[in-house]
Amino acid sequence: MAFMDKIQKFLPERFRKKKDPTAGLKENRTKEKENIKTSFAVYCNANHDTKDGKLCPKCTALLTTVLLKFGRCKYGVTKPLCDHCDEKCFGEAANKTFMEIMDGSRNKMLLRHPIMTVRHKITGMGVEYAKQKQNDAATQKEEGRLKAKAAKVRKRRARKNPK
Repeated sequence: MAFMDKIQKFLPERFRKKKDPTAGLKENRTKEKENIKTSFAVYCNANHDTKDGKLCPKCTALLTTVLLKFGRCKYGVTKPLCDHCDEKCFGEAANKTFMEIMDGSRNKMLLRHPIMTVRHKITGMGVEYAKQKQNDAATQKEEGRLKAKAAKVRKRRARKNPK
C-alpha cells in the first residue's frame, strides 16, 4: 500500500486515489476552536486583569457556552467561521459579547499569534468568496427562471394573437 501511495503523483489524474473533500473541513473545526480559546485568553488577560492565559469567571462561562454550541452547529462538518455565519446560535447577548471579544482581541492576536491570525483571516476570506459564489449562482438561477417565465408569456401571447 505504501508503494502505491508513493507512485500516486506520477499517475495521470484519472487513476489517482480520490481525496476526501471533507478531510480539510474537519481540521478547520479544531483550528477554529483553538483560535476562539486563544482569542478569549488574550482578551481576558488584557481587559480583566488575568494572567497566563487564565480566564475570569465571565469569560469562562461564555467560552463554555460558545464551545458547547459550536459542537452542536447545524452546519456540521461544513460549518463556516462563526463570525461569517448567518445563523447566530449563541443567543443575542452571548453573541454580542462573543463578537466584542473576538474584535477586541484581533490586534493583540496579530502580535502574539501572527501565524494563527493570518490563517484565520485567509480562511475567512475563503468563506466570503464561497458565499459570494453561492449568491452569484443563486442570482443567475433566479435570472434564468425569470427569463424562462418571460419567454413562456411571450409564447402564449403569440399563440393568442397571431398576426
